[in-house]
Formats: sequence, structure tokens, C-alpha cells
Amino acid sequence: MFVAREASCGSPPRGLPLQSGENLALTDQAPHRAFRHGRRDGCRSRPADTGDTGARLTEATGEQFTASAYDPADWAQLAKDMGAKYTVLTARHHDGFALWPSTHPNAWHAGQAPLQRDFIGRYVTSVRAAGLKVGLYYSPMSWRHPGYFDVRGTNCLPNTWGYVTDPAHKEDARIMKNEVYQQIKELVTQYGTIDDLWWDGGWLGQTGTDADAAFFWEPGKFRDPSNEWPVDPAHSETDAATGRPLGLTGLVRKHQPDIVTTLRSGWIGDYTSEEGGAVPSGAIRTGKLAEKCFTIGGAWGHTAGAAVMGFGDIMNILVNAWVRNMTCLLNVGPDRTGVIPADQAAAVRRVGSFLSTCGQAVYGARGGPWEPVDGQYGFTSKDDTFYVHLLPGYGGTGFTTPPIGDAQVTRVFDVATGSGLPYTVGADGRVTITGITRTRIPEDSVVGVTLDRSVQPADIAAGKTATAGSEETSQGNTAAKAVDGSTATRWCANGGDTGEWLTVDLGSERSLTGTRIAWESAGANYRYRIEGSTDDTHWSTLADLTTTTGTSQVQVSVFRARARYVRVTVTGLPGGVWASIRSLEVYDRPFGAT
Repeated sequence: MFVAREASCGSPPRGLPLQSGENLALTDQAPHRAFRHGRRDGCRSRPADTGDTGARLTEATGEQFTASAYDPADWAQLAKDMGAKYTVLTARHHDGFALWPSTHPNAWHAGQAPLQRDFIGRYVTSVRAAGLKVGLYYSPMSWRHPGYFDVRGTNCLPNTWGYVTDPAHKEDARIMKNEVYQQIKELVTQYGTIDDLWWDGGWLGQTGTDADAAFFWEPGKFRDPSNEWPVDPAHSETDAATGRPLGLTGLVRKHQPDIVTTLRSGWIGDYTSEEGGAVPSGAIRTGKLAEKCFTIGGAWGHTAGAAVMGFGDIMNILVNAWVRNMTCLLNVGPDRTGVIPADQAAAVRRVGSFLSTCGQAVYGARGGPWEPVDGQYGFTSKDDTFYVHLLPGYGGTGFTTPPIGDAQVTRVFDVATGSGLPYTVGADGRVTITGITRTRIPEDSVVGVTLDRSVQPADIAAGKTATAGSEETSQGNTAAKAVDGSTATRWCANGGDTGEWLTVDLGSERSLTGTRIAWESAGANYRYRIEGSTDDTHWSTLADLTTTTGTSQVQVSVFRARARYVRVTVTGLPGGVWASIRSLEVYDRPFGAT
């Protein structure tokens, strides 16, 4: 099954996910995942050793999984046709069937008869040869183990297999856990560089959350040697520096230090995932990178005759993810022979056609700099250009942007054609654009606006001259340290009194849109006033926080003013706390999503 996802901002540094808006990726979810009949919440399929899931591998029927036409090079080409930058293959799903020859003695895998094949090896080679990032999905849970429903052998959870409480199930659960550790070790050591590991299915007994089951899987860096379900030395590894046994994340990062992984509740990782067909809404996602994961074939696996999601619905999810700074994972399901159904392939290629036309507003771009409006429009930005994405719910051929501060517009254009569009800039800094064509690509009419500087606002106080009412010079905590671009240093007053002030000279009168202050201590209630002046003599209040009860270490104030000097005066402090600022940032345009 294919999944496509988009991400932005190129290859991530170690430990960070691909950024949203830049790459669209296609991920295969497995030949076998395409043929599971159960769902994670439905449990309709039978375990391999008790029913029809195994039969679909061994019995020559019209539903037998043969993968006779499996060609991952074709899959990789389809990913490229869609404009993808990385792929994810379901290496093992909840039924416990592994798509490669696994050496764990209890494993159920593709190396056994009748398949006797390694689907992972060919997939990794093909994807890498196509210049795409390599991702693998892995579910540690396995329906074929009665211990999955009864980890302690004392309270078997409801299930459709007929399992009942049995003390022997605790050992079966331990075997299941050992199998997971062995298989993860195989995946991260046998196939070269793996760029992405998509964890799923960390809960137990079809109930609870990943966090609820962390006591069993031990997903962090280390394992507890006294855990009730020990991992045998043959299937585990230890940390070279400490000798401590490695948990799943420790094992993965030992062999794949630059990999990114899903952040599941209770599992250590780099990005969150919003799964399902709901259209993303609300604010731009901040903090951990967020991924939108959805399928276009009606189910996560292959369902013969299932209707394919319409192009408009696909684009509605994609665009609403892009403008919220999210990556996207778009799933398709190959049939039992390993072929992507023609209607799904056609839908994928239509997305690729859009990206070949308007990809500059997606690849390398970030969501923002302004918040989207649900069902109507949103923004992406890159370097000196921001892009307006008009959705079908927005009516009209004109659009007015939020204020751009004192930036100057150098060009406004239709992204699909590159042709210029008429525009005016109001006194308030809003750009009004007219003559937008809404019929060419009604699913996402994209307009570009290029400025004379970067879209993401820079801190215009950085490196400027700063003065203060007093300075703790004996510790080097001078006024200049508040505007040196580092939060490792700070300005501190030479005493614990209120009334202390810090002023930054911006060098010339500027249009201002706000400040961001990082105080020395988290959890302290600093009360203060922000003022502006054009001559360092006459001051006007820009933001009054003299009665605030806030205790956040980083505090943002948004306002519109013109000033050369910005002053922060501390008017109230909790006991034992001095006036001290790690960073005073001043901006000349609205704050971006980041």
C-alpha cells in the first residue's frame, strides 16, 4: 500500500523530522497490509495460526496474496510522479506478518513458504535508487499472540480469537516482545540507512494508549533489567558506554542515529501524526512537527471495488495540512499481486500534476506567516515570498492580506502561470490583490507575493546598542547580553529592586509590530511595561503588563507603533527574583508561525 507524505524544508538534522510543506512523499504500506481484513479497532481478521489470514498466503484462491507482480521500482516511480520526496512501507502490521525473512524462531514472515522472499530489501534498494527517502512502518502488537490480550496471564481481555485467561500467556507475551526487539534490530542493521521509522500499534489488547503499554514494550532509550518480561540476550543489545540494556528507541538510534520516528504517546520520537480522513483545521501546528496521514482508497489496505477519494477531497486535506505547517502521508493500497490499482495511481498522478505547476508554494515552504481561516484560505512562505492558498470555500477573485509591516512588495503573481496580478498596498500595510483566476485550479488557487526582504520577520534588535538603569557587571550580565542573540547569556540589574529598565536603540525610526522577551527564570511573575520613543526622551506605552499574572519564561507582546528606542521597565517582581532578561527581541512585521 502506498502512502504519500509531504514534508518541507529538506533533509532534517539528526533527531528532527522533515518539515512541512516541502516534500510530498509516497509511502507503500506493504503488500501484506493491503490484504489484512481487520482494522486496528475492529479485529476482524484471524491470527495466522488459527484462521484465514494464514490461509490467504497458503491456499491458492482468488484472494491469495502472491505479490507476483510486486515491483517496488514501479512504486518508487509512482511516488516520483506524485512529487513525493520519501516513502514508507508497512514492514509489519498488527497481524504480525513481517515482509522480510526474520530470524526470530517464532516469527511469521515472508521468508517462509510459499513466498520465500524479501520485500523489504527490494523496496529499500528501489526507493534509494529513485532518490527518495526510505521509511518503514512497524507495529509491535501482534494479534496472533494470545499473550497480546493477556500479558500477565491473569486477565485475558475480550478478543475475537477465543483466547481465555491462561498463566502460559505471560510467557507468550514475553516471546512476542522478544520477537519485536529482534525484528527491529534486523530492520535497522540489515538494510542500510533508514530515514524514517513509523511506529504504530503500541497499545495492548486493543485497549488503551501507547503510553498505557509502555511498561511492557519499554520504548525509551533503556530497558529495566528487572522488567517482568525480559528480553533475551540473543535479541537485545546494550549501550556501549554504560552497559545498560537498550530499549526500542535506544536500539534504533544506536544503529540509525539520523533517523526520524513518529512520536507516539509513551514512545520517544520526533513528529506527531494526525491520522484519518478529517480535514486539518484550527491553528498552525507548532512545537513537534505534525504529520497528516490519510488513505485515498477507503481503507488502509486494499479493498476490491472501493471508491477512490475524489481529487477535490484529497487536495482539501493536503492544502489544509500545508498551510498549517504539516507534512502529509497519503496512502494507497496495492492489490494481492502487488499492483497499485489504476484509479488510485491516477489520483496520485493528478496530485503530482498540481505540484509540478504550483510546487514552489509547497516544496521548501512553511505554513504561515499568518494563521489560516478554516474552509477559506491559508498561507505558506519561503525566503522572500509568501503564498496565498484560496480554497473552494473562499468566494471572489480578490484578496486582501494581513499587514506586512514596512516591507515593500516587489511582485504579485499567479503561481500556476507566473503571470503578474494587479495589487495595491494600503497605508496599513495590507496588500489587496485583484484579477485572481479561480477556475484554473479551483481546489487551490495559489497567489505569490514577493517582498524586498525575507517573509519570516527578523529580530531587528539583535546586535544593536542596549543600555540599562543598572547592570550586574561583576558577573558580566550587561545590557548588551540581552540583545546578543543568545539565551545562554542575560542582562541582570545590580539589585532586586523594581523600576529597573533596559533600552535598545534600533538605529533609526522603525515600524514595529511586537516584542518577544525571554526572562531569566521560568515560573516567575515578572510585571513590566514596554515603551517606545523616537528621541529617547518622550515615551509612549506600547504594552502594559504591570498587572499581569503570567509566569511564562517567554512572553510575546503584539502592537503597532513607530519608534527608534524600545524600553522595558520592570514594575513588579516576586520575592528573591531580580530584573533579568535573557533575550529582548523586537520585530517590524507580524510574528510568523515559527
